[in-house]
Amino acid sequence: MASEALGGVLRVIGPKQLDAAVRARDEEMAAAQDASIAGNPELTSLASHIRGQFDIFKRHRNNALAGWSDRLLTAMRVFNGRYDANKLNEIRKFGGSEVYARIVAMKCRGASSLLRDVYLSPDRPWGLDAPDDPKIPQEIMQSVNQLVQSEIQAMSAQGQPADIDTIRDRTMQLVEAARQATKKKGALQANIAEDKLDGILKEGGFYKALSEFITDLPLFPFAAMKGPVVRILPVVTWEGNAASIKQMPKLTWTRVSPFDLWWTPGVSDIEDAAVIERTRLTRADLNDLLDLPGYNTEAIREVLDLYGRGGLNDEIDITDAERAVQESRENPTINLSGMINCLEFTGNVQGRMLLEAGMTEEQIPDPLRDYFVQAWIIGRFIIKVQLAPSPRKRHPYYITSFEKVPGTPVGNGLPDILNDIQEAGNATLRALVNNLSIASGPQVVVNDDRLTSDEDGEELYPWKRWHVQTDPMGNNSQKPIDFFQPQSNAQELLSVYQQFVNMADDLSAIPKYLSGGGASGGAGRTASGLAMLMGNASKILQTVAANIDRDVLEPLLGSLFDMVMLTDTTGLLTGEEKVRVLGVSVAVQKETLRARQLEFLQITANPIDAQIVGPKGRAAILRNVASTIGMPGADIVPSEDQMEAMQKAAAATAAMQGIPGHGGMGDQAAAAQGGQNDTGASGDMGPRTNISGGQ
Repeated sequence: MASEALGGVLRVIGPKQLDAAVRARDEEMAAAQDASIAGNPELTSLASHIRGQFDIFKRHRNNALAGWSDRLLTAMRVFNGRYDANKLNEIRKFGGSEVYARIVAMKCRGASSLLRDVYLSPDRPWGLDAPDDPKIPQEIMQSVNQLVQSEIQAMSAQGQPADIDTIRDRTMQLVEAARQATKKKGALQANIAEDKLDGILKEGGFYKALSEFITDLPLFPFAAMKGPVVRILPVVTWEGNAASIKQMPKLTWTRVSPFDLWWTPGVSDIEDAAVIERTRLTRADLNDLLDLPGYNTEAIREVLDLYGRGGLNDEIDITDAERAVQESRENPTINLSGMINCLEFTGNVQGRMLLEAGMTEEQIPDPLRDYFVQAWIIGRFIIKVQLAPSPRKRHPYYITSFEKVPGTPVGNGLPDILNDIQEAGNATLRALVNNLSIASGPQVVVNDDRLTSDEDGEELYPWKRWHVQTDPMGNNSQKPIDFFQPQSNAQELLSVYQQFVNMADDLSAIPKYLSGGGASGGAGRTASGLAMLMGNASKILQTVAANIDRDVLEPLLGSLFDMVMLTDTTGLLTGEEKVRVLGVSVAVQKETLRARQLEFLQITANPIDAQIVGPKGRAAILRNVASTIGMPGADIVPSEDQMEAMQKAAAATAAMQGIPGHGGMGDQAAAAQGGQNDTGASGDMGPRTNISGGQ
């Protein structure tokens, strides 16, 4: 049942009536907003379209049944350990403790810590692979053909005509050698390109955004990242003692708050949705946009003139006020900071609207066709509109959930999964604290009629002397002051609370020992048993890592790949490389792989394997193992060229020192001391001399 207060009278209505009332209210608000948009003649068709879409998106998210605005606020309250207003009023009516258990917050911190260990460790959570079957350059194929022809001519000159099978086998041999050389060169080039792409990610704040994204993921129904986005940022360079500031374009990545993101209500995949993000700008931000290519300078000046002093907060959402409280920020409805709201729209728009907004016919050849665009609107002003730069026609927003739900981009976070356990844990902990406070000392029963007029029965302290008088009715058998001890239920309540915590471990699949807490009893008493428990519990981590890899990292890095291919002129990438995301494999094999590598290093440390692997192979193993344990393998182990030079130097030294089989001074010394050719003598030990006297 649901209740609704009308004029001081509590009216109780059923769920169907409540649903109808909510639907009627939403329809009334929608009609009022549509009328407001239609009645504003200053809005262009594009601005009206974007604001209309925003109202549709916002109404859906704020819907009490299908939306998720309430879930976002609940998640913030649970993480901060605060009750909602209604619950807090009920607790205060009852009296007693207002303690909050914060079970969910503990699980969120544990999950974030585990995911950071996977994605923000020294090992990159991604890689770049060269093509498995690279295309051999045309000039190499020509060289192969020329070499084969020259060999055929040489054989013919010696009277040895080459048959077709010999020519084919020789050609295949040379082509395979060329393919292996091309593959090796491609792998080396891919490693160089991977390092350069990683530098771009670091400069653009990718890993900082990823860290914030990982904090959001277990907390909210979804977490979002945005990028790559080109921004003009100041870059300081030093020439001697003088600083030079230049405005340079850079690719950037940011975490997007789930409160500031809306999309098409009917989609099951976020890639198919039109997306609107709300950002808050300052006057300085708008000043930086003046005179930049693509921006409407006149519109920006109008915005600065109208909203530059008092700010603009016309895109108010029902979550804004409480969100500001939970995030310890200024209430946006007050807006003393003068922040200016801006809506960034990414989606399909009819060409006619874009032509009216100032785009050229070269950009929009067909006014009736839809075009994938990005547009920024402040108030009634469109400050920029452009065709989306992505060749895949995809917006730059990537979202996933801790627990995905099929058919919708919005999944479940730990506050959704553990909601009932958190409520029960709170109630148990409040009862425990209340019982502890009541049972912490004796309760006192005072018969006020037996106290003297100057006696204060409200005071209680050690060695107090009570002044009483006889009962005027003669009933002096009843004590004027009596003490009794309330029963303590602390052990039982603690046991119940611990059971709820254990249930939270099971439901979240993040036991306390997985995030550093001790495992009590059972298999957790031994190191191997604890390792087995942690391996089993990490299955949920593998699922979450798979969500991040599939929904965020893979398409996001693919967009970076596209952007570099479109803008780079250095030949950094060939376009045949493949982005490899490693989150799941790192989550599964991180510790196991290191142990296996060290075991392999020890097993192969014998003369037989040394002959098979060789110095170069051993160096490659050492280099890889050193890198995986956090050491600079490339600096510790010599490169392949250095290893080859060292081998040549060792061979030359051995020849100079007379080691058999290396020639040089050793063979000369043997000849000078009467060394003989092999005469078929027996293999017994000792020197051999010619005793026959022959010359």
